[in-house]
Amino acid sequence: MAELFQVTTDPEIEPDNGRRYHAYREGEYTLPNDEEEQDRMDLLHHIYSLILDGEIHIAPIKNPQRVLDIGTGTGILAVDFAEYETDFQIVPSCIVLFVRMLNLSCVVSLVQEASAKFGKPMDNLDTWPAAMKEAGYTDVVCKIVKAPSSPWAKDPKQKEIGRFFQAHQVHSVPAYTNVLLLKVLGWSKTEIDILNMHVLRESKNLEVHQYGKLYLIYGQKPL
Repeated sequence: MAELFQVTTDPEIEPDNGRRYHAYREGEYTLPNDEEEQDRMDLLHHIYSLILDGEIHIAPIKNPQRVLDIGTGTGILAVDFAEYETDFQIVPSCIVLFVRMLNLSCVVSLVQEASAKFGKPMDNLDTWPAAMKEAGYTDVVCKIVKAPSSPWAKDPKQKEIGRFFQAHQVHSVPAYTNVLLLKVLGWSKTEIDILNMHVLRESKNLEVHQYGKLYLIYGQKPL
């Protein structure tokens, strides 16, 4: 006998900063899920596509059977796979900024501190390959690709990537700071807005050659 249960929840809430967030398990996920955030994630997908020359994965798989879509954005990646191939386990990737500018460096440190206190650290990408091996995956590969975070590079392709990254920062900086600094570190909304303003202003300084690191990690699940 099968029993069917229905749980009704309000999937969205509007916090004080005017952004929309998940209401299910409120507070577990600190990034917004409104249209502005979805646009940011689609822009980041385009940046990844530029970096990888249009490839949607780099694992050496010739005959995939299933595709597991977890934490990969708005669904645009699943559409790309439907047009290209199916049946591949996607290992989520993440961008961590390494910068030499005061306010941007400050934001990175603050977000790392807050995410660690929140219990979901964002500065542990170097540990993921070992964690995958510990979980039983074999042939684990970790590739790190540097990408300019603003259009300072001379190479045309890198300059284009940097131009999109710079536009991405306009949305990503507030998305990461609004909740973590407010709820975890106890900053005021005014303090956060001022910091974000300085960060976005400094991100336009092409004399500073800032870049991001894209971690591409994959492994084979034992049969």
